[in-house]
Amino acid sequence: MTMRNINIGFLMSLLLLGECITKGEGAVQSVPSVPTLPLRRIPLPFLRGGSSTTVTTTTAARTKKKKRQRQPGVNPIHIVAINNVKQGLGKVGNKIQHDASTMGKNATREWGKLTSNTRKFIANIPKLRIPLPHLGKKRKNPKSCCKKLDDVCHTFSSVLRKSNNEVDTAQLLKACRAHLAFMKTGGSSLRLVAKDLESNVQKAERAFKKFHKEGKYLSSLLECEKNRGMHDGDELHEKSGAMGLLWIRRSLAFQLDLYASFLSRTGGVHPRDAAYGAYEEHLSPYHGWALRKVFPASLAQMPERRVFIAKFGGIAVEELDEEYDRAVVKRLKALVDTWDPLIRCWEEKFEVLGLEDRRRV
Repeated sequence: MTMRNINIGFLMSLLLLGECITKGEGAVQSVPSVPTLPLRRIPLPFLRGGSSTTVTTTTAARTKKKKRQRQPGVNPIHIVAINNVKQGLGKVGNKIQHDASTMGKNATREWGKLTSNTRKFIANIPKLRIPLPHLGKKRKNPKSCCKKLDDVCHTFSSVLRKSNNEVDTAQLLKACRAHLAFMKTGGSSLRLVAKDLESNVQKAERAFKKFHKEGKYLSSLLECEKNRGMHDGDELHEKSGAMGLLWIRRSLAFQLDLYASFLSRTGGVHPRDAAYGAYEEHLSPYHGWALRKVFPASLAQMPERRVFIAKFGGIAVEELDEEYDRAVVKRLKALVDTWDPLIRCWEEKFEVLGLEDRRRV
């Protein structure tokens, strides 16, 4: 028997032994030459591709599993309690959200009812004819409501010196400044007229400042500029005091006719029509093409008479009554009566000195 045959026989024995272990105890007993072994798997690393550490690894895994089983875990009772708390909080939140939504809808519905009832009540006030108490501001005294208009009347009243029929230059410029502040209360319809007047007042003020001693009166101021050769005959220098005073006079003449139309409460013309007539007489003959387009367009914004009267009196249109109307008209009439002789004297001074410049601008 050779070494090769021994190896083959040995291998065959091992194969038979493995097969007996796999198939069971009966198969093992059929081979009398192989002793019976307990039925448990024996590692055969050299035959089945295993490793000598297979048993060791399996034992370690079992030990680890037992340790995990022995470790304390989360108590199932605690899990159930937490879930119950979560469900309860969820139900409470849903209830709160539902109640809030219901309250919002109810509030919106009730507000709509309140608004509707309020509108119906306000609409029926004229029909009910219920005397309502005065809840607004305290009513102004008509005698003290026209402060700016009073200032204009007061300052212009002392411009014309009746003793010598002369126009006081300093008092005239002061009155024009007061009148500018009063004109700004008339709204946008007089804005362009006020702007033009202010530009000419500045020209007159510069001339008076330059010839303060010689220009005490209007006529002396005009003579001073003329004697210094500032003008070319009746063609006035554009930036001279005479040019400013000429256009101030024309502007006041325009406003005199406009304010005179406010004196009648009934039967008078609309302020817009009165302004057109005054413009055609006092300003249009001396305006060029551009100004004849611009000025009438601004005058077209003239409101009703009662709006002007309320603005001049410093009150709202809703507060205007017969007593207020009489107080404002009384002052306007005083202003118109003051302007009329002043403007005629003013015009005579220009005519005498040959300074009535009739060119269009």
